[in-house]
Amino acid sequence: MGSAESADPPVVRVSGQAQAELRADEALVFDWTSLAFCCAAAGEISLRPTTLLKAQRSPTYVPLQTRDGPSVFAHRRAYPMLVGRAIKVDCRRRLGVRSFSSSLPSDIGLRTSFGRESEGDHREGSASGADAPPN
Repeated sequence: MGSAESADPPVVRVSGQAQAELRADEALVFDWTSLAFCCAAAGEISLRPTTLLKAQRSPTYVPLQTRDGPSVFAHRRAYPMLVGRAIKVDCRRRLGVRSFSSSLPSDIGLRTSFGRESEGDHREGSASGADAPPN
């Protein structure tokens, strides 16, 4: 992870709607789910709320920079895939359930695990196909 440490850290901007949906004792986590037994790098990144205390106490999560927003963390295996990105987070309610989303491509974990991420995919202005959250 040497090159990831020297690059720009990810910066997360959480929309007003997402901030309003988070409870006072919650933080957001970009979590990692392994998808293969044979290759620890094959996985998927998901976004979910958790308690702030759990995220702060866990050695698994790294705090991310946010712009005037709530605490956001990333799993140590997901962090290298977030480096250098400006990430937008939003939240919508569907049938009364909170659904947090980000501007990351939906296949970012698999794409980078199998070496398919291009330089254009790694920038904020990339055509990721994901809806950008409103300001």
